[in-house]
Amino acid sequence: MPGELVGEWDGDGTATRFDKIRFSSDGDVSLIYNNGLVLEGSAVVEGTSMTLHVPIGPIAYDYWSIEEFDAGYGYTFENLMLDGVSYVRQIAGG
Repeated sequence: MPGELVGEWDGDGTATRFDKIRFSSDGDVSLIYNNGLVLEGSAVVEGTSMTLHVPIGPIAYDYWSIEEFDAGYGYTFENLMLDGVSYVRQIAGG
């Protein structure tokens, strides 16, 4: 598991996004829905592709990336893109 993925990422809970995704350093993943459902499984990362192996079946992403952005006033965030769908986490400020 690439270190930059480890931690919790916030989505918006819409049909295309989970409310949160949590990656652990040992490759475990938790998909957290806004209704309280949590799917536990493993994440396999190969270069810029990723597959999440969870009970609903494998979820494959062809491309993932992380970009840092400054929101001003001392707040810094990272944006995780999974095939064009974004998740965010705060890394400084607040």
